[in-house]
Amino acid sequence: MLTLFYYEGKNFIGEKINGVIESKNESLVAKKIKNQGYIPVRIKKINTNSFTYTVTAFFNKISFSDLSVFCRQLAVMLDAGVNILESLTSIAKQTENKRLREIIFNLNLHIRRGDSLAEACKNQPYVFSEIFICLIEAGELSGNLSDILKMLSAYYSDMAKQNEKIKSSMVYPSILSIISLFVVVFLTTKVLPVYANIFSSAGVQLPKITQIFLLLGSNMINLFIIVLLLFVFLFVGTIKFKESEKIMYQIDKLKLSIPFMGQLIKKSISSQIAKLLFILSSSGIPMLKALEVSCNTVKNRVIKMELIKVHEGLKQGKNLSELMSEKIFSPIMVEIIAIGEESGALEEMLDKAASFNENEAKILEDRLILFIEPVIIIVLTLIISFIVISVVIPMFDIYNLF
Repeated sequence: MLTLFYYEGKNFIGEKINGVIESKNESLVAKKIKNQGYIPVRIKKINTNSFTYTVTAFFNKISFSDLSVFCRQLAVMLDAGVNILESLTSIAKQTENKRLREIIFNLNLHIRRGDSLAEACKNQPYVFSEIFICLIEAGELSGNLSDILKMLSAYYSDMAKQNEKIKSSMVYPSILSIISLFVVVFLTTKVLPVYANIFSSAGVQLPKITQIFLLLGSNMINLFIIVLLLFVFLFVGTIKFKESEKIMYQIDKLKLSIPFMGQLIKKSISSQIAKLLFILSSSGIPMLKALEVSCNTVKNRVIKMELIKVHEGLKQGKNLSELMSEKIFSPIMVEIIAIGEESGALEEMLDKAASFNENEAKILEDRLILFIEPVIIIVLTLIISFIVISVVIPMFDIYNLF
């Protein structure tokens, strides 16, 4: 099994190199550094489930839209006959994203040392996924790099549009939630205490519900600090949980069992897998390798285990469609792939299966958003209703006094 290693090296004239590489062990990493004419100074294993890796990956992440533009620019320049080094230098000068500009210069540096583009990309695992590297490697071997880059550009463009759609669809629920929070805070800290003072001066015993809201209003800052600490605790706890495969497997299993949400996860991942298999197989990558790469992109451990079983079954010569469990993949998707295998048009059918599942996922997303909005309104209505009741009940006690 391959593991990520961070390495640093130095030669006799003082030049330094560093990067990230996948290898089986530290000895093979050291051997590669020596083959490049450098002495290994530091080799450190990277734990992909650690808190440090998660934070580093977050701050080094490049948006899908920037990656799409980068791939398209590089493809255009290669088609124009410009060599890879000049192309990267020119693109880096035009790139506004400082982080991406540094990465492109780093790629240029590694290529000047004799690495291929795919090998150079391996030194940036936080930016370039295994899919990207695998396709670039296939493009370089086949001499069809510009076409592969165009395909990657289209893929990242679709991913960027999908992310933007999700963000846009969550704008209204987010605004509604923020307004609701401010309304509740205002009522509990400004409005309710005024009425409470009136009731107290009139000698009315405040009911429990009113006392609870007054307590919340007077301790709002402390409550905010507690909630903030709780979020921090949950965040750190989640990172720690990621180090335990058994716990994360059970959590992923629970996600799939949640009504509606589980179906959305399955449809989205099924669409992603079918699309990746189509892109990889149509680029000349064998189905076994394509499935292995696609499997490594799946975050849900339950679905990942199913894909590993499919991969093992393919090694034994079985068909893809008969190995795909209908617990994860929809029967229609399995049927589409079966037709592709029988007709010899598997790549075309994988593209259709991806489109079908993508449309299904979009429908489920729209329904989920339509469901979230009334839920927020109902929750807000209930909270405000309780606040109003906490004011109205003491009023009846005042009326009883006269």
